[in-house]
Amino acid sequence: KEVLVILCDPQPKVLYALSDLCTSEKLPLVLVFSYGMIGITRLQLPGKVPLLDPKPTNAHPDLRLKTSFPALDSMASSIDLDNLDNHQHGHVPYPIILRKLLQEWQQSHEGKFPQSFDEKQQFQALVKSKRRDENEINFEEAIQNSYLAYSEQQVVIPENLDPSSTLAKLYTALQKFMEKHQGRPPLNGSIPDMTASTEWYVQLQGIYKGQAEKDLKEMREFCSDASDDDVATFCANVFIVDQIETRSVIDEFRLSPDEELLDNFTLALMDPYEVPEHTPLLWYLGVRACMIFYEKFQRFPGTIDDWESDISLLQEYGWKQVLVHFKLTDQELLQVNGANICTELCRYANAEIHSVASVVGGVASQEAVKIITRQYIPVDNCYVFNGIASVGGVYKL
Repeated sequence: KEVLVILCDPQPKVLYALSDLCTSEKLPLVLVFSYGMIGITRLQLPGKVPLLDPKPTNAHPDLRLKTSFPALDSMASSIDLDNLDNHQHGHVPYPIILRKLLQEWQQSHEGKFPQSFDEKQQFQALVKSKRRDENEINFEEAIQNSYLAYSEQQVVIPENLDPSSTLAKLYTALQKFMEKHQGRPPLNGSIPDMTASTEWYVQLQGIYKGQAEKDLKEMREFCSDASDDDVATFCANVFIVDQIETRSVIDEFRLSPDEELLDNFTLALMDPYEVPEHTPLLWYLGVRACMIFYEKFQRFPGTIDDWESDISLLQEYGWKQVLVHFKLTDQELLQVNGANICTELCRYANAEIHSVASVVGGVASQEAVKIITRQYIPVDNCYVFNGIASVGGVYKL
């Protein structure tokens, strides 16, 4: 049973209590603020959360052309490029072209792979030389993906894994699998779209799927503690599996940032928005100042008739304290724009504007789906939307 807590526009006391409760009960918390023209979505995740299915947009295909496997080599050896007619030659799948030409390269280079820049250029030239005319799109695909023949992705094991976690058990099984297979991780079994005849494409697809099923069966034997779905998802994403850990909201409010977080803030302030005042991080700090103001006066700034009198109070009791807390008192960008930000936030008087609320509400719902389904990569860990300039930023707090 999945439990997710979503908290909208809370008072500080409620926020602290619920953040503490979610931390102790190991529940994910999605915090949403709509404060005038500023919107915030903040995630608090329960410990180290595995990302078994991050679905990156730029993932490289896992074709294993360098290490290969028997079924792929068998198909490659069954196709003689020189004796094909022009139609067949123009419909050989590019993984087969690259595997055959890599074998040809190795025969003339003492079994070695292309390593230097010059050798890689020479291998690409070898691929080009086998093309019969400029209209062979499959050879163009082989040229563009020639790097796949001599390079393969490496498995990166996340640091500080919890030994009792499912992810740690999966990586333990993976190490056993790779020891048995000379460092080769399980195949995910998918191939990209490519120019090829239907017969050869279906054959190639079946070869990769069959090898992936064999690998998955072995991995399940090595990792009986994990569910079949988790093992299958892990094998399908073995190169991109990761974990994410967020600082709790209560720690963010009570503890000053460490050196890594401070460096992140400094870098964000060194690369401001084209209008520096509209940099989203500045407005997040402003909303934090409003929370401190509430704790002292039991109301948000600007919620009285004489709202302008709150500007100096917000600067003194909110803004300055936030800069001290985040160790940012020496940042000129914050010093110069503090007065304008405090004035604008007092003018908002904690009003909720439907257009801003719809933006951060949409972001929050998207992040909630990611957490529940354990797919895609959640925001790490705070999204800030500046509705004045319609610009957003993601910050690790």
